[in-house]
Amino acid sequence: MSMAEQGFSLLPAEQRDVLRGMNELTGDIPPGTVADAVAALAVGQGTGAAALGPARELTRSELLTAADRLSAALLDRQVAVGERVALCVEPGIDQVVGLLGILRAGALALPIDPAAGHAVRWRMTERADVSVLVTQTRLLDRLRWPERLGALAVDDVPETRTPFAPPHQTDGRDDACVVGEAGTVLRHRDLLNLAADLADRFGIGPTDRMTALTPVTTGRGVQETALGLLTGATLVFGEDIDLRDPTAWPNLVTRQRVTVWHSTPTVLDLLVTELERRGEGAPEQLRLVLLSGERLPTALVRRLRGVADPEITVVNLSAAEPHGPWVTCHELTGEPPETPTVPIGRPMRNQRLHVLAENGGVCPAWVTGQVHYGGLVAEPLDGRDDSEVIHPETGERLLRTAQYGRVLPDGVVEVVGDASAQLLVHGRRLHVHDTEVALAALPEALSAAVVTVGEGTESLGFVRLRPGASTTEAELLGQLRRKVSPYLLPGRIDVMDRFPLTPDGCVDRRALAAVHSRAAPAPEAAETTPATGTDAELLAAATAIACRVLGVSDIEPDMNLLDLGATSVELVRLATLAEDELGIEVAVEDLLRFPSIAVLIGPHLARSTDPGQPGQAPTRSSAAAGDLLVGLVERQVFKDKHTGVRHEYRAAGISLGGNADSRMRTRHSERHFSSAPVAFADLAALLGALRTTDLGGETKYWYPSAGGAYPLGAYLDVAPGRVRDLDAGIYYVHPDRAELVPVTPGSGIPAGAHADINRAVLEESAFAIYLISRMDAITPLYGELAWDFSVFEAGAMTQLLMSVAAEAGLGLCPVGTLDPAELTGPLRLHPNDRFAHALLGGMPKQQTDRNGTRRIPDLSDRLGPASGAQQ
Repeated sequence: MSMAEQGFSLLPAEQRDVLRGMNELTGDIPPGTVADAVAALAVGQGTGAAALGPARELTRSELLTAADRLSAALLDRQVAVGERVALCVEPGIDQVVGLLGILRAGALALPIDPAAGHAVRWRMTERADVSVLVTQTRLLDRLRWPERLGALAVDDVPETRTPFAPPHQTDGRDDACVVGEAGTVLRHRDLLNLAADLADRFGIGPTDRMTALTPVTTGRGVQETALGLLTGATLVFGEDIDLRDPTAWPNLVTRQRVTVWHSTPTVLDLLVTELERRGEGAPEQLRLVLLSGERLPTALVRRLRGVADPEITVVNLSAAEPHGPWVTCHELTGEPPETPTVPIGRPMRNQRLHVLAENGGVCPAWVTGQVHYGGLVAEPLDGRDDSEVIHPETGERLLRTAQYGRVLPDGVVEVVGDASAQLLVHGRRLHVHDTEVALAALPEALSAAVVTVGEGTESLGFVRLRPGASTTEAELLGQLRRKVSPYLLPGRIDVMDRFPLTPDGCVDRRALAAVHSRAAPAPEAAETTPATGTDAELLAAATAIACRVLGVSDIEPDMNLLDLGATSVELVRLATLAEDELGIEVAVEDLLRFPSIAVLIGPHLARSTDPGQPGQAPTRSSAAAGDLLVGLVERQVFKDKHTGVRHEYRAAGISLGGNADSRMRTRHSERHFSSAPVAFADLAALLGALRTTDLGGETKYWYPSAGGAYPLGAYLDVAPGRVRDLDAGIYYVHPDRAELVPVTPGSGIPAGAHADINRAVLEESAFAIYLISRMDAITPLYGELAWDFSVFEAGAMTQLLMSVAAEAGLGLCPVGTLDPAELTGPLRLHPNDRFAHALLGGMPKQQTDRNGTRRIPDLSDRLGPASGAQQ
């Protein structure tokens, strides 16, 4: 007998009974497939409503007819049983028709988010070896797909040669959907099992109407749709914009007489907050609230019962993996538990749940271990790399999860942490779950989120405050310090009006970490011409980047990007690309709150529209763009979040008079450099801007520094043969001696230090300038503010170098993203030295003729390009 088996036998008999009893729920799984069950329901209750939208309603018979028309078209295209078919539709009734049509054809659905980037969509179809796409007519023109894909529009299905006949029956063990880039599989029997369980427990049936706020591109959305289809409950859809607008939800629930609500706890929080703000209660017919996808705070259940029927049933559903099937269920009908987080409960029918220690032994009650699942969810799947875990007593195969939990004395399981949210302190892993729970419990807090950043060595806290509450970061940290270990204190706490959300309504923790740690996902390597000329060119360049990120063909400047399905991570990525490629600074917080291209570039539209060169009339296109851009600056149209009424505000400005300084047009970022070598005299003139001078016995710089500390130094990396009369290698730019001091002769910074998006620019550049802050020189003066002041100084130096470069006929491209660890050796940095900024430089391509000879800029060059020219 192993130690694990001995450990179980040593448990008190009552605990062994509890652990066995929590896994005894079994039941028959309906035979056949999801499509079979839906067809059978349509035969018996065909006149009942299957789906309700703002302007469209389908009965069960009508839904089946529409799905069969699509199935016939798929079979006409030789789609085989078990073949994967891509499903790319916007939220609404079309997604139900598309999903059911694919399943009726015996195929496997691969849902793809229309808002996903071009690369993501193509990668998913390539990996899945998809040959047929089901989409919508409006998306066919907007999104690009591989030419090999045959496309069918679910809202415009062509007539087929033969009527639909169901193919050879597939088995319930077959896959129904593959969800997400990770390829999580949902089988027919998974969906049939959970629907039968929830229908039996809570009486969900044809008399119910259930919200459909979750897109089928997520596992939760597929299960939400399947639950409605398999129980006969009517799926209720709002307008596309309502998916993100909590002000619309109370009216939707009331108008459509919704009885079952399904969402994440975060989305429910937004609904409850809106009802509290209005001073209204939830409609009386709302009887059941299903929640999944996130930790469920007990305080949220109490708030819900404050605006709804106190006896309303609240259900916490949990899965073994983010897009996986629900496997546990915990029902709350009476007083909520005393624990700050609602337990995940017990296994659903035909599922099993175990908490095991590191040695594989069974954990007694109250002892934390890793959560494992057995039963249906642990059955082997093709393509899934499951670690083989065997239960020490039963010998059953188990699926290990990232969750950590404990069994409570009454046989329910409470999750206390997750492997993806841990801090590494002195080699020991601590759960930030404890910090999040404590932060959310502070008197001023309405909800909270804590995320780890970097390599898991630091955490950041985010709080939504209760209405009317006022506090500071220091006060919140002071209160939290008395509740958690010092090792669990976040590096800082930010107060937010609203958390960014994933497409299925969870708190977007990746976006929180990306915004506040600058750890945004690496941008795709794609080329965009920097918009350094007119405002119209800046708008065009920004629109091109946004279209690339969102995978669409065109976007209006004032269009809400969330209406195109943009996620928080995509908005952060858009901001990063705009900063890297356009050389502008983006207010990321504003972009997340008001996502549009107008907000992305608005602060940089202070210039008037370029009227063209002297003596030339502006072109028709530039004039139109000018009118549009002036409108973006002077007029703001917004929707009142309380009443839903749209308002227009026009600012009465005070003219500054005069014209923009012509020197502004000479300063711009270059992303393309000529192969012609840079003259040493020109490079010396550029770097001379950093030298000091003696002014009446006082050492003077051309740029400011906090307290006169001047902690930043400049290092020059010269590419081989790219600067005349200067050998390749790294030099320190000595400001007092006005000299280049060799640091690493003959070698430079490796290209791998730079982000992929910037390597093409690096390869064309003749030299690079790295600005490094010697923190030991400024920290004693300013403490925690030392880095902020270093960044300010780097900005001043960059602006100065950009201006001087234009006058010297050189081009520079600011670069803020690279791996600082790659700089330490080549630059011979001290332990506390810190990378602040970099600039790639060389001869701009437009500054050389066809033979590579430098062309001296004339006045027209200094004033900018002629109308229609590209920069």
